[in-house]
Formats: sequence, C-alpha cells, structure tokens
Amino acid sequence: MTQSSEKLKQHKTTLITTTSCMQPYFLLVLVSSAPNNAKKRRDIRLTWGLDSDLKPRWKTVFLVGQTRNRTESEALLKEGVTFGDLIRADYYEHYWNQTLKIQMGLEWASKHCQFSFLLKMDDDAFLNTRALISLLNNPKTPREKLYTGWVNEHPTVKRHGKWKVSQSEYNGTFYPPFCPGLGIVLSPDVVDAIVGLFDAVQKFRLDDVYIALLANKIGVKPIHNPNFEVWPSNKNRCRFINSTLVRHAVTGECLFKVYNEMLSYLSTVKG
Repeated sequence: MTQSSEKLKQHKTTLITTTSCMQPYFLLVLVSSAPNNAKKRRDIRLTWGLDSDLKPRWKTVFLVGQTRNRTESEALLKEGVTFGDLIRADYYEHYWNQTLKIQMGLEWASKHCQFSFLLKMDDDAFLNTRALISLLNNPKTPREKLYTGWVNEHPTVKRHGKWKVSQSEYNGTFYPPFCPGLGIVLSPDVVDAIVGLFDAVQKFRLDDVYIALLANKIGVKPIHNPNFEVWPSNKNRCRFINSTLVRHAVTGECLFKVYNEMLSYLSTVKG
C-alpha cells in the first residue's frame, strides 16, 4: 500500500494520533477498547497481542477515545507513553459513539501504517493470530476487495429494544449483510476506499452495520467464515480449538487458559 502526500493531508475524523508504524506488517490489529478497560488491554499484551519475533508479522493497537474522568485520563496518558500502542481521537466515549472509533482507527491505519490485512476486533475476545495469518496467507484468500468475518446474512432492522433504529435513520427493512464488530478483516484497498467515503456516507449508530454500508457502497460483499465465533458455547469458550480465528467473551482467567493451551498445542506441533 503506497501512501501519497495528498492522502496524508486529508483529515476525515477526530483522530489525534499521528504516530506511524515503524515497519510494514502482514496483519494490523485494531482493538476497540474503553478508557477504563486497562486490565483487558494489559491481558491482551501479555497473551496474543504481542508478536515477539525479531521481524514481527502483526501489530496490535488499541482504539480509545476521551474520558471525562480525570484519573482515567491521566492513566491513559501514562499508558500511551509506556506502551506506545494507544490510538486516540478527540471525542468522548459513549456506547453509541463506536462509529467514531471505527472511523478514527481506519483513518490512522490508512494514513500511518502499511499492512497486508487489517483486523478490527473488540477487547473482550481471543485472537488466534497464527491461525488467522495462515488463512490470510492461503493463495485462495483474496488480496483485494476482502471483507470477511462471521456474516449476518439477512439482518433485520430493529425498531424496538436496545438496537432500535428509527425510520429517519434507516428506512429499509434489512441492512446489507454485515460482520459483527467482534472480528472484521479488511484488505488495504477496502480500508482506503472506506475512509474515502466517510464524508459521503452519514454516520450510523451501529458501527459494524456502518462498515457494511460503506462496503456495500463500493460493491464489496462480506465473505462468511464460521471460525469467527460470535456466540461460543459455555463448554468451549475457555478451551483452545485450533480452528478458532476469533472468539467472543474471552477475558481474564479464561483468556490466559485459552492462550496457554494454544502455546502447548504449538509446542507439540513444532516438536
């Protein structure tokens, strides 16, 4: 992916961070995180988030907005200096501001990083980095126009409840097929094209649907992969399964258990 000077001049979102990646990465992982989720970010850094190879294949960063809590704000500043992996934007965190987080993360990636693939995920999930990299390295995996994850094929627009959307916000009966925000993989051309549409497509309160609306605008359809586990069973949630790519609701002790089982499995395979 080549960055032009014109591309670097454009500014689409409330992005503050301008730090660039130090090298090209095969996989760039953007993790949506709330200001007070420092423990989740720490646990990710201690498990799947860090590639300790001499030539790292993936880089993990955390997308975090602003907080009105002074103590949290000061802690975030220290965390950013210590780890250098926080991508920040000039907006206050709120559940319905997730689209702003998506926008600033994709803008940062488009302008300040070179990568072969991008994964957007949440901070309450487990990522099997090696399995995902293996899939993306497969010659059958498209290098362009790629938008993949677990696909909701016929998403009905809800008019009541937590996910309700008014007719004025969206007047259709169905959304385009979309991948839940748990795990969304995009190729660089799709990221660039989506960022270019931020000014043209109105913000939407559901961030994963917003990505689908943008992708639909450029004619890119999501590819379903069942190994993005949106609703893992209680039986398997804290067990390592090699076919898993991303699994929702894996935090704390459960995360370390799955990660350590993965390390044991890898040592057996290598042995």
